[in-house]
Amino acid sequence: MKNKGGVLILQYLIQRLQMDNWEISYDAQWVIARREQKGILISTLIKGNFLHPLREDLFGDSKIQWEAFVFCPEGLFSNDLKQPALRGVQAWYIDLQTGLIFPAPATTNRENLNILLSYLQTRESGQSSTLAMAYPKSSMRQRGLTKPILTYSLMAINFFVFLLLTLDGGSTNTYVLVKYGAKVNELIRAGEVWRLLTSMFLHIGIIHLAFNSFALYALGPLVEELAGRWRFILIYISSGIMGSLASFYFTNAISAGASGAIFGLLGALVAYSRKNPALWKSGFGKNLVVIIVLNLSLGIMQPGIDNFAHLGGLFCGFILGFISMK
Repeated sequence: MKNKGGVLILQYLIQRLQMDNWEISYDAQWVIARREQKGILISTLIKGNFLHPLREDLFGDSKIQWEAFVFCPEGLFSNDLKQPALRGVQAWYIDLQTGLIFPAPATTNRENLNILLSYLQTRESGQSSTLAMAYPKSSMRQRGLTKPILTYSLMAINFFVFLLLTLDGGSTNTYVLVKYGAKVNELIRAGEVWRLLTSMFLHIGIIHLAFNSFALYALGPLVEELAGRWRFILIYISSGIMGSLASFYFTNAISAGASGAIFGLLGALVAYSRKNPALWKSGFGKNLVVIIVLNLSLGIMQPGIDNFAHLGGLFCGFILGFISMK
């Protein structure tokens, strides 16, 4: 969506605010709306630019609680969330390329956000509003407003299992790893196929756990948000199992770890990016591809890394992400 889309949204919002008895005024690129003790600041932001400073006298009435809503027609960079003009003001950045909403600073108080979204999703005379047609309610995702429960649960499980391994002889002890479900080809052939699942919750050493935990913390919330919780867990578990299967077929080494599942999340995000051309053009998907290539290259150069599990999980995650993520 180009800049014109942001202007149309502002025009529509002004109409809706006026109909709902908000007092409207203007200051440079800002639309200022007041009603009782609520104050809303609305503007658009071109990626990489700065917002126009607000008048100092605007905040003279301490009874008015101001919040800013910034529409980003071209998407936004992470640095765009640090706007000097909004220092001390709760701001919401609405990425019109992806439908994601970023609070800055992070907050769970979304009263004014809900008011604004209700205007954008209002139907008049049986007809959808301009923005509602372009951005259905189901596609407006508020990043950081809901906790990634499954991501945190998986991290907790990994830490708990690691603690069990440590207390029972150490996570680098081969006997302990086999006891708790590491991938061992001979045992899988003998019927212990459950190892294809359990091995993804084991980690060999604290560094292994730390790397995978950081990756899950970085990628998990985004996939859980974009795909939904059940699709997220499907992608994660299926990719982990597929990674174990690939490792089973192409290497005889004992292996463990969530790397296959992590690469599955990367694959799902790449697939999602490919299905959303604006997101791909923004560099999001291409950056993920670079990360994947670098990690696979590291696996080739560094002994002991199971690249077959990485590739199996990556392939599975990409396919499931392409099918299930809208």
